[in-house]
Amino acid sequence: MKNLIYTIIFSVPFLFSCSSKDAAKVEPSTELSTSVILNADQIRNSEITVGMPTNELIGVTIYANGMIEVPPQNKTVIAAKFGGFIKSLSVLDGMAVKKGQVLFTIEDPQLIQLQQDYLEVNGNLEYLQAELERQKILVSQEAGSLKSMQLAKSQYNVAISQKSGLKAKLEMAGINMNQLNNGILKPTVSVTSPFNGVVTKLTVNVGSYANPTDHLLEIIDLKHAHAEVIVFEKDVKQLKIGQKVNLMLSNNEIPVEASVFLIGREIGNDRTVKVHCHLKNENKELIPGSYFKASIYTGEKKHYCLPSEAIVEMNGKNVVFFETKKGKGSANYIPEEVRIISVNNGKSAIEYKNKSRSYLDSVVITGAYNIMSAILIKGEE
Repeated sequence: MKNLIYTIIFSVPFLFSCSSKDAAKVEPSTELSTSVILNADQIRNSEITVGMPTNELIGVTIYANGMIEVPPQNKTVIAAKFGGFIKSLSVLDGMAVKKGQVLFTIEDPQLIQLQQDYLEVNGNLEYLQAELERQKILVSQEAGSLKSMQLAKSQYNVAISQKSGLKAKLEMAGINMNQLNNGILKPTVSVTSPFNGVVTKLTVNVGSYANPTDHLLEIIDLKHAHAEVIVFEKDVKQLKIGQKVNLMLSNNEIPVEASVFLIGREIGNDRTVKVHCHLKNENKELIPGSYFKASIYTGEKKHYCLPSEAIVEMNGKNVVFFETKKGKGSANYIPEEVRIISVNNGKSAIEYKNKSRSYLDSVVITGAYNIMSAILIKGEE
């Protein structure tokens, strides 16, 4: 697309001169149905040539936006399961942690009480079991009552149930049961990382009280970070599993390589589909939530192509100009919208929005910017 200055003299006496760059920036005030008639001298001075789209192989690349994500199974929210006061904090936001590493410690009188209740129930079980055996012997010797035996059995079963429930709660809280069975009570509980990852969304402070429903921090596994690309519905049919994807992040000048792994089956309200892409190499510098621009190479396909300079933007739409010959060497130029499928080596694969338009019709190859300028000047009259 040239940045040369052309001069067109119209049948109505006036001159205009503008570069292709300036023409592209002018905001047209006319609809796409506006046309302009140029005479032979104007066509020659504007270096307008016409031709037809060529049907040829062209590399097709889909351009889209997206965001770095982590699968739900590779991130977890850490909470205080029984609530309590935060006694110590061992991590910072963004810090890498190992599986089993202590994140923070928590203390609460309720934890002490749970351990005491467990030890009391556990200590009473031996007596209840012995009492049940004694009542069984008495009943067998017809020296005791059946009611007393049933009561002893009920008390023993209740104690067993209480012990199991307390043990489950204590294990959930992270209490070492071997130490507790030896009579060692722990006033604090350590909360550890469930897997290797990075700390994010840290909201906890030392000395604050944490409720069981509070999200204190999050652990994410960056090894499983992936790219979630948002592709328009019209481009989905060109996608296949395994296609190469390049990601350009704002904080990284080097493209990150990825490949299409999964194509979504649900079309959103904005007529887009989510495409799940796996990264070629692990990149610890990637931050979940980072936005990127993606280019998906779908391979070479046959499309009708025009030189990219034949396409200009009017009213926010990509258009080309069709020529209709008039008398004495003049011609009428009509803009019509096209959809750009791909751009490669100065050529654009296009599709006419007007389905009745034939690809055998004459279309402007060079001079499109000057025709647009003429239309804009005509609209300002």
